[in-house]
Amino acid sequence: MDSINQTVYALLPISLIGSILNWSIFWAVHKLQCFNHSFGYLSANQAIADAMHSTTFLLYFCPMVLLNEPTLKAWSHHCGFVLLLFYELSVMIHLAISLNRFTAVWAPYKYSTIFSSFNTKLLIFGIYVFVGSVAVLFYEKFCYFYYDEKIRFLTFTNSEFCGYIGWYGDFLKNSAIVAVLVSIDILTVLKVRKMSRKVVANLSDSAQDRLSCREMRFLKQTVTQGVVFMSELLTYFFVPQYFENKWIVFFATSFAWVAVHALDGMVVVIFNPEVRGFLTCREKKHRVSSTNALTNHSGL
Repeated sequence: MDSINQTVYALLPISLIGSILNWSIFWAVHKLQCFNHSFGYLSANQAIADAMHSTTFLLYFCPMVLLNEPTLKAWSHHCGFVLLLFYELSVMIHLAISLNRFTAVWAPYKYSTIFSSFNTKLLIFGIYVFVGSVAVLFYEKFCYFYYDEKIRFLTFTNSEFCGYIGWYGDFLKNSAIVAVLVSIDILTVLKVRKMSRKVVANLSDSAQDRLSCREMRFLKQTVTQGVVFMSELLTYFFVPQYFENKWIVFFATSFAWVAVHALDGMVVVIFNPEVRGFLTCREKKHRVSSTNALTNHSGL
């Protein structure tokens, strides 16, 4: 399959969808009052990470391949650095969102202290500093993630050390983080199910507020996003070892790496009627008081 055909028929459209969708989600989360809390701050930064990954691919990688531009190819390792940076930011912010859910369900009376506005902003800042520092060290200093004419996609510098960074620093590290966040989400869901069996008539109780449909949508959203990222990691690193068909390898690696951020945005829209309503310019017909209470208390 020709590299230009790959870009035109698959990578360009999906990166365009990912860019438009995630920037729209960021704008919606930024404008909606119901996201003006810990979860909203994390969601906004999640959308930024996904949007920047898709936009970098759309505005740099695709033109580089379509135009066969030698200057862009010579500097492609900087494009690779940005893509890896925002991919890893997306994974880390997903982990923070899972911890947010976990705390809200397992430690409801400590949630407002642990995930206060200040602490959440400090956490987000720490994630950017940590991920940015590691990315600069691994992907700008020790190894390049650059465009290879042979495979017609981005790859790590061909050396034993860079092979270790690609395997341990990229695949195993991100797989471990995604596995942890999925495990956290499972524990959160189990706790919610246990709580649901103890529900009584007093709907004002904060523990029962957390059993709302809104929370379950957010839990389903987080679990689904974790599964999407884990599936992408597994197909990216293992499918090429067992399949030689170019189409299968392409969709399991290059396409999957770009598509995961568009799918991430789609999941947010599917599980958030507030975001859907804002993006489609529809007013919400009714508001449930328990949802408002839950939003103000836990950000769920």
